[in-house]
Amino acid sequence: MLKFMKKIPGGLLLVPMFISALVATFAPELFRIGGMTEAFLTPKGTNFIVALICFCSSTLLDLSTLKHVLRKQGSMLLLKIALCFGLSFLFSNLFGPVGVLGISSLAFAVAITSLNPSIYLALISDYGTEEDRGAFALTGILLTPAFPMLVFSIASASNFDWISLLSALIPTILGILIGNLDRDMAKLFSPMVVPLTPIMGWIFGSSINLIAAVQSGISGILLTVLYYLAMFPIIYLFERYVLKEDGISTFGITSIAGASVPFPLILAELFPEVAAYAPTATAQIAMGVIITSILTPFVAAKFAQRHQIAKNQPLD
Repeated sequence: MLKFMKKIPGGLLLVPMFISALVATFAPELFRIGGMTEAFLTPKGTNFIVALICFCSSTLLDLSTLKHVLRKQGSMLLLKIALCFGLSFLFSNLFGPVGVLGISSLAFAVAITSLNPSIYLALISDYGTEEDRGAFALTGILLTPAFPMLVFSIASASNFDWISLLSALIPTILGILIGNLDRDMAKLFSPMVVPLTPIMGWIFGSSINLIAAVQSGISGILLTVLYYLAMFPIIYLFERYVLKEDGISTFGITSIAGASVPFPLILAELFPEVAAYAPTATAQIAMGVIITSILTPFVAAKFAQRHQIAKNQPLD
């Protein structure tokens, strides 16, 4: 099974995510029995697994090399954040809550703010450096509901709870501190990142209803196309021609996370004026997760092959 997953771009994530999505679609109550099972095999484990991987990966962030990490991954994420704020504000003010082409301002904000850290981890594990893997912790900041909440609240001139953002940062800060105070601790925790990837894939997949995703139809596909057009070209050009890097990291941060599927419903509780659009937005996001989770690793692998970017030696 492991050898099969390694043959697929991002397979350590995609295979368990797809199996989990099948379970969530056809037997959604199977593991909802409370206790440890529900925490381990359903979306209830999302915050824990992401926090754990952020902590483990951030122990790799050597403060002596932090300048390089911030120069590359940090600047790319800042560019993505700036695009999210600017485009969401523009979309909301041009089209209002109802949006355009069946895509509401809620769906647009949740989609463009999404970043699938497990796709990032899978691609960086295959093609990146140790510093790239250490930067995984930075991607976790964008995974919590706090980021789309912040973007949407500014785009719609609403209030925001800053504690949610602080909560997303603490596991990363702790990992950096422990890893730099004791490098032996970094050696202990950092190897856990790759083995935890299939578990993260399973938990993300448990949020996806494949039937609902398909039912979103053309609007879900249009949202995905809009996501790629909004995010990929500018970030790719920045990485290649400003940072002078190979471009693989752009693929890593251009995929919609399964954890984002429930975000429209979460935001609808805080912003009642868009509650009517939440069910459709949820289905559209699910479609975006499926498309980008398959397409991004596939295109990234073709890109790496074409540009002769060597694949790292896989773990035995």
